[in-house]
Amino acid sequence: MVAIILKELRAYCRTPKYRRIQFLTLGALSLLLFVATTEFYSGSRTGNPVDVGKQTYAFFIIALFGTLFLLPRHAVEAWATDSSHRINRDLLALTPIPPWKRLAGKLISVVIWATWGIWLTVPLFALSGYIGGTSVSTWMKCGLVLGVSCLFFALIGTGAALWTEPIRAKAISYAAVLLITFLPLLPSPALKAFPLFAAISPLAALLSILYPGAAAVWMWNIGLFCLLTLLSFPILARASS
Repeated sequence: MVAIILKELRAYCRTPKYRRIQFLTLGALSLLLFVATTEFYSGSRTGNPVDVGKQTYAFFIIALFGTLFLLPRHAVEAWATDSSHRINRDLLALTPIPPWKRLAGKLISVVIWATWGIWLTVPLFALSGYIGGTSVSTWMKCGLVLGVSCLFFALIGTGAALWTEPIRAKAISYAAVLLITFLPLLPSPALKAFPLFAAISPLAALLSILYPGAAAVWMWNIGLFCLLTLLSFPILARASS
């Protein structure tokens, strides 16, 4: 399994497309942080009582969550590479690796690559010493939600890649991710009747951390995603054999 993880990470590092995506993502997040700081500060100078640091980093963390939408694409492409490349497919067929280890190796490599992109933004949080911001405990809670969401989104992309062709798998996985993220946020009376239904959405979980309310949605979100991951993994491992 370690060999699969290293092989996938080496492929990510050596592929110009993935390096460009990570560089552009980091550049866009840095620009968003600068623009948000400027806009919120100018708004506070005009008389609006705005907590510049809190609003800036709340906006930045939500933008950081937006980068997770790349995960289904990476997961589908990681699985499709071995299926379409004859040499890789033959080598894996000759190697006595259990299906669950191959699946775990693929998932872990995708999650490591995604979380590495998140870790690259950590120096930007050092600016909170100048403009204020949220507490470290809030950042750690948001980090837990982002980490669990990385794993679950990669699992969705991998599951779609196991049952259909790559193009259709990307469409299915993105439809599932968007549905999970935004459906609980719709202003529907039927959805409001079940307050914990918002726990399905990692975006709602982040908002419950940044703007605390009555329900600790983020804890329910982490528990639900961990449970679904544990239940789905044996099914996907059997399908990948």
